[in-house]
Amino acid sequence: MLNLFNRAAVVTSLAATGLVVLTACGGGGGSGDADENRQGEIASITTPAAGGGSAKPSADPDAGRPRIRLDSTQDEINRMYDAWTACLKDHGVEKKYKTSPNAAGVKACRGKQPLDPPELDPAKNPDYGDDVRIMVKCMNEHGIKSVVMQEGWGLENGADLSAPNYDEALTTCQVKAFGGDE
Repeated sequence: MLNLFNRAAVVTSLAATGLVVLTACGGGGGSGDADENRQGEIASITTPAAGGGSAKPSADPDAGRPRIRLDSTQDEINRMYDAWTACLKDHGVEKKYKTSPNAAGVKACRGKQPLDPPELDPAKNPDYGDDVRIMVKCMNEHGIKSVVMQEGWGLENGADLSAPNYDEALTTCQVKAFGGDE
């Protein structure tokens, strides 16, 4: 049996990273003709935080990291992970790295590493066991033979990963099971 909970978490994480990168890199393009292309726009100035100082960094080590949502598509997840792995590569960390989590390149890219949806974390979701059972039932209803396992859920047959409706069923069932939409 193949544990899909871990795959789903990785896939979901990939989507969140891509969304954050695309959002951060987006913006108004233009040909450089500020007068023609930007008529009516007003520039704004960022004001300093109260007290005149800069904002204090969050104590949460995950603050600012891209978060995968339950309804993220596989393409969105892949873009998130692509951004993270590109950062690792740019900082000299091999794609299949066995580098210490405290290595400089890994630390430099930690802010781009996608986070799984909190609903998929048994420690953060008090209804996790019930949600897993709903997930398995939903996947089976979509023709993806799944079972409840000690650590979550998994496929009866790994070949179902290649089923034409797998990605759609996974997203639909995650939202239904873990999003509270029974």
